[in-house]
Amino acid sequence: MRYLPLIAALCIGPGALAQTGPGGVGTSANNVLWLSADNSATVAGTAVTNWTDRSGNGNNAASPSVATRSTWVGSALNGHPMISFDGVDDEMRIPDAGSLDMNQWDIFFVSAENTAKSNNAWLAKGTSTQPNYALWSPNDGAMLMPIFDILNLLSSPAAPVGTTSSSFSLLEYTNTVIFFLFPSRTAYKAGTTIYSDASLLQLPANNANPLYLGNVQGTSGWNMDGDLAEVIIYDSPVNSTQRIIVNNYLSAKYALPLSANNIYVQDDPANGDYDHEMAGIGRTGLTNQHTDARGGVVQINNATGLGNNEFLLWGHDNAALHAIGSTDFPVGLQGRWHRVWRVNEVNAAGGAVDVGNVNITFDLTGQGPVTASDLRLLVDLNNNGVFADDAPVAIAASSVGGNLYRFAGVNALVNDRRFTLGTINLVQTSLPVELLNFEADVREDRTVHLTWATASEQNNDHYTVQRSTEGSDWIDVTTVPGAGTSLTMLEYSALDPQPRAGLNYYRLQQTDHDGHSTVSDVVSVHIGRAREELLVYPVPAQDLVNVVFRSKGQNGIRLLNDRGQQIGAPITATANGAVIDVSHLPIGTYLVAVVSESGTLTRRLIVSR
Repeated sequence: MRYLPLIAALCIGPGALAQTGPGGVGTSANNVLWLSADNSATVAGTAVTNWTDRSGNGNNAASPSVATRSTWVGSALNGHPMISFDGVDDEMRIPDAGSLDMNQWDIFFVSAENTAKSNNAWLAKGTSTQPNYALWSPNDGAMLMPIFDILNLLSSPAAPVGTTSSSFSLLEYTNTVIFFLFPSRTAYKAGTTIYSDASLLQLPANNANPLYLGNVQGTSGWNMDGDLAEVIIYDSPVNSTQRIIVNNYLSAKYALPLSANNIYVQDDPANGDYDHEMAGIGRTGLTNQHTDARGGVVQINNATGLGNNEFLLWGHDNAALHAIGSTDFPVGLQGRWHRVWRVNEVNAAGGAVDVGNVNITFDLTGQGPVTASDLRLLVDLNNNGVFADDAPVAIAASSVGGNLYRFAGVNALVNDRRFTLGTINLVQTSLPVELLNFEADVREDRTVHLTWATASEQNNDHYTVQRSTEGSDWIDVTTVPGAGTSLTMLEYSALDPQPRAGLNYYRLQQTDHDGHSTVSDVVSVHIGRAREELLVYPVPAQDLVNVVFRSKGQNGIRLLNDRGQQIGAPITATANGAVIDVSHLPIGTYLVAVVSESGTLTRRLIVSR
């Protein structure tokens, strides 16, 4: 059995294979950094310990100490998490690397400045007086873009981006080298130019300093008071077509408006919220093309009629990537993926165009055994949201190696249409995703009950439940036999009789008969200490918060904001405490206070969505 990887291995060149960077733009050769809070952040509780680089270059970020860890806030932006920096001491650092020392660049980031202050630092490669490149904002919410050149001159013009008041912005900063000597900078907000200049300065000077996130090296008081959801860096400016595609990827993912070239509209609720892993191909001119892209498991390329001002963009609904239990498919099939993609085939004004025939390739890594002749490409030809009344596309799939299966010369992808993948043989080509859920619950006797379910299994020998108290050092708790090969949903359970007091992290290690192992996502529970007088959970919370106290003479529970002011919230008494309804409260940090004979007990509470 295999768990489908969240991101495929990046290819080595922009022309050899599909570009697999953000929006299908870039490879590990030019996309030198890609951090996204939804995919690559490691947390201990809610504290972010590491932020793994998705670009393939290993430029991973880490907090230098426990005290400087930023906070992971789930479902903060269109259902996606963000990483919040407190403006006091939070920061992350990426060690110096050749790929991060650049004379030109293109930086995209989705951020919010929570509190305007002098020098809110978003990122910096070098010190405030000698950066290779950097981004920070002064009190007025503008963006400073300093470049340190080999003449020891510093230029820091301000671009009025206005990112204050927790309003997320989609920002971009490019630096282009003209005639091999002169840098030219441009800043964009929501896809529109807000600042541009050309300089007679020499090339930016590289340095051996780390790349800081949320601070600048060698400064005091510059820590960022704000949030980051995604940071993308290319080692040269993308072309105009790629800029449009990356902006539409970020706009769709985070539900952020674009002020120009908002051409992918399938992310709109009225169109079904196909806002996941959007990618695209297109052309705005002979030297501004992007012809081969991959988003998630879908690659599209080789458009036979791609003309100027034409694009083909696609994204999916994030439904399950398996066929077990599906019912909406044509006669002759036995199943189809629950996940569905939808396309926009349009010009920059949103009008329908025809880019010609295309190749559609699916990566079926982790999907069990596959026979190419069993696969069927399904397209919603009448665009009614149903596949059962449409015949499969009459093109056979072929294996092109590396678990990739291709439908060549497809002409059925018309603007607004949906597509997915089906099978005529669920036993021979089952298209599964195995693990459906993994949960941990604390019982009254202070043991932890763990449950999980699978949709299907392939050659599964056993599961190992593992526990950690730090989120890094794992120990085996118990082993549960697997079902071998199964095409029906199965449910499992296990017990941890002796969890540690405090936070306990659990993950599931699955091992095949051949010894290959994969691990699940991590879940956590809190075990209150016997002597602990006040317990507040879960943290972070979305709707209901449990308050348990053991102190004598309790005479009141209060909920306070981050300024210590009491705020109103429905509180229901229970046998050993209370339940607080925080579903109406804005995302943020609060304090639960209980007044007792021994004084006032407090616990921190984070509300997220």
